[in-house]
Amino acid sequence: MSLAGNLEELGLGEILQIVSLSRKTGVLSLSSSGRDGSVFFRLGQVVRASSNVYVQSMGEVLIQKGVIDPDMLRKALAFQQENGFRERFGVVLVNNFGVSQDIIDDVVREQIENVVFSLFAWTEGAFRFEVRDTVDTVDSTQVDPMQFMLDQGLNSQFLAMEGTRILDEMRHAGEKVSVDCDSTDDEPDFAFDLFEHPKAPDPSPPAVQKLFVIVDDDGATLKSIENELTHRGFTVHAMTRSEDTLIMVDSLHRSGGLPVVLIDLLMPKMDGSGELGGLELLEMLHGNFKNIQLIVMADKVRSEAESRIRELGYPLVSKPGRNDIFNRAVMDSFLDRITSADVFA
Repeated sequence: MSLAGNLEELGLGEILQIVSLSRKTGVLSLSSSGRDGSVFFRLGQVVRASSNVYVQSMGEVLIQKGVIDPDMLRKALAFQQENGFRERFGVVLVNNFGVSQDIIDDVVREQIENVVFSLFAWTEGAFRFEVRDTVDTVDSTQVDPMQFMLDQGLNSQFLAMEGTRILDEMRHAGEKVSVDCDSTDDEPDFAFDLFEHPKAPDPSPPAVQKLFVIVDDDGATLKSIENELTHRGFTVHAMTRSEDTLIMVDSLHRSGGLPVVLIDLLMPKMDGSGELGGLELLEMLHGNFKNIQLIVMADKVRSEAESRIRELGYPLVSKPGRNDIFNRAVMDSFLDRITSADVFA
């Protein structure tokens, strides 16, 4: 999976959710008005973050916090250099200078959070996420041992929610919040919206929650199925992209909703390639949401995809063609299948 685009169209909060749910390892690069930032992921968790407007070394932070003094910093750096920079700076301090591992972890975690939160202010610019086998090296060069990196990463969705909380607190406090993309200040600016939260289901749902999420890149078919299900009394969220579907399902699930997700098999993958994007989405949803019903629909079936769908244990139904969406008998048969009693048991 690779992901690229404009921050105006897909915000950092949404990107963090997508990478978290896909559990990918790789590097997210961002650029905005001459500023550059990077967020490093291991299996969907954030293990490192950097920005050219939020620059501090671990040594500087530890001195500010009174954990070490300048003399210990010099000795630790000399030791690290003598040993060929084979260990990160925090490891050197723990193993050779008696600094607590918990203190190092707390400092690293705090700094990563601060950098990530500062990047949320970048509402204009470009981003690219590249999948990599490891994030310990970047372009064959060892990551700066003085910088901050976690072995156990931070939850990406937590970072998105915490950014929202910080913004809300600032607004409630009545502070003036504004973003000047031409500003040269190094201080983080939190005048931003992480993402538009999808509408959550009714907090007091009926005993049987008749909730559908549909994803199909064919707009006419998507609209027809949405209208038919709505007419039958279902609450329907219609999506054209896998990224939006992941975010919607996660939002509904967090609010207690258990939607049936109807997935078109033949659509582009999240990186825009291929035609089995529905299978890619199915596997992501399967890995993250064990208690929701998934249904795959297709007007043409690929044998390898069909085998994988059956292996995962999900139904595959025939999708109405463009001409069939106006055929009452065909649509009723299709709708009866996807709304059958066993789906909403």
